[in-house]
Amino acid sequence: MPERHCAREAPRIGGDVKWLSCGTEFIVADVIRWREPVWKPQPRHSKKRPVITGHRVITGQIVKIDRGGWVHIEVTACTVEPAPQWLRPLYPLKRGEAIRRQRGKIGQGKIDRMAWSDETARAAIVGSRFVKV
Repeated sequence: MPERHCAREAPRIGGDVKWLSCGTEFIVADVIRWREPVWKPQPRHSKKRPVITGHRVITGQIVKIDRGGWVHIEVTACTVEPAPQWLRPLYPLKRGEAIRRQRGKIGQGKIDRMAWSDETARAAIVGSRFVKV
């Protein structure tokens, strides 16, 4: 049987990592993890219903947040969970790849952020009036 190009186990970063639920409240330098659907490609003006081919669990570090609400993320780990009816392989994003997502769309996918070693430093950054988050 040919080897499938998808990982089914959750990415492991570090040892015992504590993840905190954060919604859309994240800042630059946070490491976040969320789950997003993978859709079957189709023409722009297709009248067919979109089909979910699986889900991706992406872990990455936030590099930059634009004024337009776009979040630039560097991927550190990615796993793929194909849908049961989808037989073709789904490929995970490559490590180190830069992706861009809307802040609100990431927040829809049950987003978690990795706890900082010093949460008081993060609280100081978030509370600062000089840093736009």
